[in-house]
Amino acid sequence: MVKHTEAMIQKSIIDLLTWKEKTEDIYWFRAGSGAMKLESGRYFKTGRPGVPDICCLKEKFYGLEIKTATGRQSQNQKQAEADIKAAGGLYFIVRSVSDVKEIFGWS
Repeated sequence: MVKHTEAMIQKSIIDLLTWKEKTEDIYWFRAGSGAMKLESGRYFKTGRPGVPDICCLKEKFYGLEIKTATGRQSQNQKQAEADIKAAGGLYFIVRSVSDVKEIFGWS
């Protein structure tokens, strides 16, 4: 059995969203946070800690946090989930393309 990494799952989900945006009213982008090393050697933080891997808009905001079968949320991701839900958005932990299809009602 093939062990799927988060990167593999994410690529499959991005492929699905790229295909679906041609026929569905959906806007999405790959989000993330991290750091960039500057020429000076210092690091510049990018993004917002805990932001979902993929953000979608389809009448509502959807935050999709990609995890493997055994992956768990960080504290920053749990806080982002709480903040998104408090603001009226939806947040999902997705572990496969099938999860995304189910969320959006795609067969």
